[in-house]
Amino acid sequence: MTLMIIFMIITNPFYEANFSSLPMRSLSVFSNPAGLGINKGAEIFGTYQPDPDIIIAGISLANLGLGMKKVTDDATHYEIGSGYKLPGAFSFGYAYQFGDISKHIFGVETRVTKKLAMGYKTTIGRKYHMFGGISIRPFEEYLTLSCDLEYEGIDSIFTYFWGTMFMPTKGMKLYFRADEDFEWNTGLELSFGKIRITGSYCEAEEKISGGILLSAQTYETLMPKKQDYSPHTEW
Repeated sequence: MTLMIIFMIITNPFYEANFSSLPMRSLSVFSNPAGLGINKGAEIFGTYQPDPDIIIAGISLANLGLGMKKVTDDATHYEIGSGYKLPGAFSFGYAYQFGDISKHIFGVETRVTKKLAMGYKTTIGRKYHMFGGISIRPFEEYLTLSCDLEYEGIDSIFTYFWGTMFMPTKGMKLYFRADEDFEWNTGLELSFGKIRITGSYCEAEEKISGGILLSAQTYETLMPKKQDYSPHTEW
């Protein structure tokens, strides 16, 4: 039971993976499968937090995704999913999680404008564990404000998470995330085009986690070249 609770409160050191309105490609695994249909491509990421050893890994290829989430040797989840973007702003996705527990996930994301994104995901079956949220960019990509609501009726879960991400220069992101009890995480992410690395500190656990992402697509980078990143790679 303790390990199941840990699975529920794990925070991904990549900021976008923690909000239903933001993930795309590989970061959509265990976050919101609808993101697999947004700017689809080939990508892989992995994160690690020590004591207890928590490993999260995901891979995307076209609009398909695979993932693994592991706490020591006692609890492991896997996910397989797919996302599809309709003409316009909406993307839908489905994922199946299996391992120590199994569940079906349905998700939707929409990029309403360049400054507004929304997302929703829910389990499908005996009970509905739902997340819904919104992200806004008042100053384009330089500042992102996010909030998610979490609801599950049977276990009487109703809570919220919020965060902010600031990009002082291309390829560098500073972020902060907290829940309703103000248990917070803060971190730094650096992008080198096709490689993104991140580190995060969790105040409640007093632990550091880190991650790396390798992508066939190019993100904004600290080291711009003559041919810069595609402006449609990110939101």
